[in-house]
Amino acid sequence: MNKFALIAIFLLAGCAAANTQTPGPDPKIARLEEERQLVAEHEKQCIDGTLAHSRDKMAHMVATSAASVELLVQRAKNERDRELSDCRAKADGDNAEISARERDEYALQAQQERDRASLISILTTSQPR
Repeated sequence: MNKFALIAIFLLAGCAAANTQTPGPDPKIARLEEERQLVAEHEKQCIDGTLAHSRDKMAHMVATSAASVELLVQRAKNERDRELSDCRAKADGDNAEISARERDEYALQAQQERDRASLISILTTSQPR
């Protein structure tokens, strides 16, 4: 029984040590980073589309009568600013959601690491009888 307990302790400690080697990037965290990059790309596309639409609209207005151009240009600028704000707000919301999931994943990993360290500590400090 003494030998069995000692062997079990060494096997568990060896397995745990093998798991603590410097791992590559966590796949879940990497996936969240990819999502964050997609959000940034979508935000850029939204902003670029809004600016292009706004430029086209203003170019069309220049061709209209001079009396109403000023009012139309101001409306177009206001609409552009609102659309840009919407693009940024959507990206901010998406990034906040990703950040929350990322924090949860890091907390889970930290808890698993503490549990693993606790188990190793118990296994290595217990004296075979």
